[in-house]
Amino acid sequence: MIPKTILAVDDEVFNLQLIEEYLGETYTILKATNGKEALEKTMFALPDLILLDIRMPVMDGIEFLERFHPVIEERLIPVIILTAYPDRETKLKAFSLGCWDFITKPIDLVELKLRVKNALELKSYKDKLEDKVRERTRDLQGAYDKIKKTQLEIVRRLGKAAEFRDDETGDHIIRTSKYVYVIAKALGLPEEECDLFYHAAPMHDIGKIGIPDVILLKPGKLTQEEFEIIKLHTLIGAEILSGTDLPLLEKAKETALTHHEKWDGTGYPRGLKGEEIPLSGRIMAIADVFDALTSKRVYKPPSKVEEALDFIKSQKNKHFDPEIVDAFLEVQNKILQIREMYKKKEQKSKLKEIMEKIKLYRQKLYEVKN
Repeated sequence: MIPKTILAVDDEVFNLQLIEEYLGETYTILKATNGKEALEKTMFALPDLILLDIRMPVMDGIEFLERFHPVIEERLIPVIILTAYPDRETKLKAFSLGCWDFITKPIDLVELKLRVKNALELKSYKDKLEDKVRERTRDLQGAYDKIKKTQLEIVRRLGKAAEFRDDETGDHIIRTSKYVYVIAKALGLPEEECDLFYHAAPMHDIGKIGIPDVILLKPGKLTQEEFEIIKLHTLIGAEILSGTDLPLLEKAKETALTHHEKWDGTGYPRGLKGEEIPLSGRIMAIADVFDALTSKRVYKPPSKVEEALDFIKSQKNKHFDPEIVDAFLEVQNKILQIREMYKKKEQKSKLKEIMEKIKLYRQKLYEVKN
C-alpha cells in the first residue's frame, strides 16, 4: 500500500528533522520552512495531511491557510497546527480556515503520532462518504435524466399524434418547436426557459383531437359555426393539460391556451391583449403562423417563403408582439434552415402509409356526407 504523504511546515529545521525521524517509517514526509515554500510543494503533489507552524518568516501559517483553504476544503485535507502560542484568536482563525487540530510545542511525539493517525483515519472515512455521496448523486441524476427524457418523449409523441389529424408527417411540431427555441434565444431568454418553451411547444395543438374530422379536414372555407368549433381546440388542449404541478405541462397548457391570442386583442379564446398574453403564447403564435403559411394543408397550398415573411412583417403590432417579430426577422436565416431540414420528407414508413390511407378515407367520408 502506498504510504500517506505528510507536508511538515516549520521554520525550525530541528522540528522538521524530528518529525521525519519519528513519522518517516510510516509516512512520506515533505518538508518546507515557510508557507510560500509549502505552497510550491503542493503544486507538485497534494499531501494527505499538513503539519503547520504558525509563526514563520516569508509567509506565516495563517496566510498559507488563507491561500490554500479552497483546496483544503475541496479535498478534505486535515491540517494540524503546531505552535507554542495557541492563543484564542489564532485558534479561531485557524479553525475557520480548515484547521482540524492543535498540538502545543514542544511536540510530544507520541501524541503527534496518535493525532496524525486519527486525523488520517477520519479523512479516509470522510473520503469514503464523499465517494458514496458522489456515486448516489450520479445514480439519482441518471434516474432523473431518464425520467425527464421519458417525459419529454411522451410529450413529443402525444403532440405528434394530435398533429397527424391534419398533417400526415407530424413534422409541423418538430419545426415549430425549433422555431420557438431559436426565437426565445434571440429574445435573450435564459437557456432553461428556452428549453422549457421548446419542450412545451409540441403540445400546442393537442386540443385538435377533440375537433370533428368533418370540420378539421374540410377542404373549403369554414362557416362561422365551424370556425367557432375549431377555436375550441385551445380550450380542449388546456383542459387536457390541466391539473398538474409539472412545470413542463403547465407551460404546455399555457401555450395551448394562448397561441391564438393576438397582440391587438382580436384573438381567441379570451381576447387577451399585449403583454396580457403569456410570452410562450406570443412566441408560439408567430412560429405556428409561419409554419402554417409555408406548409400544405387540406384546405390550401403552401405559400412562398417571401409571402409568409411579408405577412409576418405586416402583422407587427397587430397579430404579433413587435419585439418578437424583430427577433424572428433577426434569426430568419436559422428559421429557414430549420424549415429546409424538416420539410415534408418522403419517409415511406409503415405509419406514414397507414396515415395517408386514413386521410384519404376520411376525406371521402366528408365528400359523401356533403
